[in-house]
Amino acid sequence: MLLVAMAVNGPLAAQAQESSGAEALRVFETAAFGDSVQLVSALYRWEGGVTVRFTGTAAVRHRAWAEEQLEELRELSGLDLRRIDQIGADILVVFVEGFDQVTAGKYNDLLDRFVAGAGRRDALLEGFRRAETVCAGQVVARGNVLTGGIVFIPRDQMAPVVRSCISAQITRLLGLPFAVPDDARSVLAVNSPHAHLTRPDRLAIQLLYHPRMRAGMSREDAATVARSVLPEILARQD
Repeated sequence: MLLVAMAVNGPLAAQAQESSGAEALRVFETAAFGDSVQLVSALYRWEGGVTVRFTGTAAVRHRAWAEEQLEELRELSGLDLRRIDQIGADILVVFVEGFDQVTAGKYNDLLDRFVAGAGRRDALLEGFRRAETVCAGQVVARGNVLTGGIVFIPRDQMAPVVRSCISAQITRLLGLPFAVPDDARSVLAVNSPHAHLTRPDRLAIQLLYHPRMRAGMSREDAATVARSVLPEILARQD
């Protein structure tokens, strides 16, 4: 019976791995570059250490979730993600009572550090309002190297929504800023049912920070590298 079970489970495991790999390539390409109509795009990622500061009043469990997410992203990306309590951090994780306070302009002084002028900030907030966003952020780059970012995490949402916001928004700041298709098995999808990173999400982060990836790569070149290194990444997880 054991031999039969192994014979059955082997092909199923291979099929599951192949499915996750295909999903990971899709999540990586769309989250890093946007949909296919964006003809001019390049890969963004961090180089070197990244400091993160939590600010604002938050429930103990919300801060714990954010800490857990940083630890997971640190392991997946290999980045030196360090939380600090001093001003001057590269990334701000801002806990707010509700995201409506952000769109109303209460946090413009913080947001202005991460946008190029009041016009850009106002356009960003208007986009959030139209989309009825419940959590969001903004990332900053010099060339194609990421240099800063901010995310706003609301306290007034149900626990799964807050956890999903933490998972998705902090991950976006690493260089996967675009939403992926709704049918993708990803926390980065619009209206995603997932509260934590899925396997395709985790693989996408590993693809983004593989040593062969470079900031500034074109969509085509990054996709080629992703397809070539994915078997290596999958093999490490067997």
